[in-house]
Amino acid sequence: MTREEYEEKRRRLGADAADAKKALTRARAVYDNICDDLRNLRYEWQEQQDATDTTKQ
Repeated sequence: MTREEYEEKRRRLGADAADAKKALTRARAVYDNICDDLRNLRYEWQEQQDATDTTKQ
């Protein structure tokens, strides 16, 4: 491998790594939002069930 080949491959891998890091950051944000939505859904469901149980008594 020549120095030029090495430098070119290093640049490409560096660019790929930067793109992957951006994608990972976006995926983490989406995942965190979904987890928040799931947690909120569970809380809402539990509150609804608690309210229903209270009115039945």
